[in-house]
Amino acid sequence: MIDDDYVPGEGDVMPALWWRLPHDVGLAKRWRSSEVPGHPLIAFADEFTSTLRTAGPLYIDLHGYTAWDTTSSTDSVERQFFEALTGAFPGMFSVVVDAGSPTVWLALRLTRLTNPIATAIIDHHDRYLAYRRTSA
Repeated sequence: MIDDDYVPGEGDVMPALWWRLPHDVGLAKRWRSSEVPGHPLIAFADEFTSTLRTAGPLYIDLHGYTAWDTTSSTDSVERQFFEALTGAFPGMFSVVVDAGSPTVWLALRLTRLTNPIATAIIDHHDRYLAYRRTSA
């Protein structure tokens, strides 16, 4: 695997840190992977499924909070969230590329979840929701 080797049964018991994350942060299974030389943490959207019954490593799907259009000059809150997480934790997140659009977002292999990353996701999530409430 690109991130880590998959171990059958992975995700049968969720780590305690998972339960700290906001309830609307989802999970996805990576059912296949492709390698991009020189970019080990790039993934393509069609490599993931929300069907958790399939075999494969679990990822925290941050699409709802980090998806942004790479052709846009707008400094969206999603782009800020994306850049804050990748800047604070280089090499930890997979950049997911949507094959049908210029959109990218972040996914995190569940085995890479640490206390500092969970805290950062929670902090950014709270700021994201506050921004959405004030901009509505």
